[in-house]
Amino acid sequence: MVGATGQLGLAVVKRLLEAGRPVRAMVRNARSAERMRALGAVPIMADLTDPASLNPACSQISVVVATANSAVPSDSRDTFEAVELHGYQNLLQAAMKAGVSRLVYTSAVPSNNGKMLPFLRYKLDTENSIRESGIDHVIFRTGVFMDVSFAMMGSMIPVRGSEGATVLRPFPFVASHLKRVKDSIEKDGVAMVAGDGTTRHSFVCIDDLSRLHAAAAGGGPSGAFDAGGPQALTFLDIVGIYEALLNVKLRVKKTPAWIFRLLCLAMRPFNPAGSNLMGLNYIAATENSILDPDGKTPAAFGVTLTTAESFLRSRYAAR
Repeated sequence: MVGATGQLGLAVVKRLLEAGRPVRAMVRNARSAERMRALGAVPIMADLTDPASLNPACSQISVVVATANSAVPSDSRDTFEAVELHGYQNLLQAAMKAGVSRLVYTSAVPSNNGKMLPFLRYKLDTENSIRESGIDHVIFRTGVFMDVSFAMMGSMIPVRGSEGATVLRPFPFVASHLKRVKDSIEKDGVAMVAGDGTTRHSFVCIDDLSRLHAAAAGGGPSGAFDAGGPQALTFLDIVGIYEALLNVKLRVKKTPAWIFRLLCLAMRPFNPAGSNLMGLNYIAATENSILDPDGKTPAAFGVTLTTAESFLRSRYAAR
């Protein structure tokens, strides 16, 4: 398991262990290793940026599940080039050398503006490398995460009961934003929306993605699959769900899309990760991401998807 300590990766580890599957989890420090042991996984010290460490990590492994990404880095070494480009090339070479039978990889939905973001460009490069390698693979092109996007609208409800929540990582840009807005929906009656709030997205929850990854690790079809939620909703639709859940009328604070684009360009020279997040916000504010409207992906892997309303209601009940 690559990315075992992240929110998605940790959820996949737990599901595989619950299914009785042995799991070898890549970690980078003793604390994470102890956490994996406590769960029942076998930790191994390895890093995508250290090619030599990946050979023993992949040795005698039948399936590699890779969810690690550099969108919200927890270490200064986790640049887009180091992780998304070279890191995954290192992993692919090690997996091929070890005779791994299947690779399950978490990618992202292509964008009309993807060329402006190295994060998305390198995801596509890795997809191409995986396909060209000849190794059996499953690539999940994920949609906008409920756990992240709903929280950034101004509420901590989406992260209740979560372990290793992405939005709670000590990444300065995310931490400072969340500190300002984390209670704005519940306490101030204000919801933050990217753009005019009318773009439609197949919001997907991390629990559902973990089910898809765990199922793919156990078999099923090969290839690339769009992995979104069961509905295509707008950010304004999500505001309405919050209003019904909390029985309040919310004021919507809209951030024009051009501001995200400007910040993306302005931050690029000195804060690539922050620039990337602004670029992703710009894309979410200007492009629809309606994925798999016929539900072929969950059907192929035997997974039932969670609606946005069910997700928020279950997290609200987790108080």
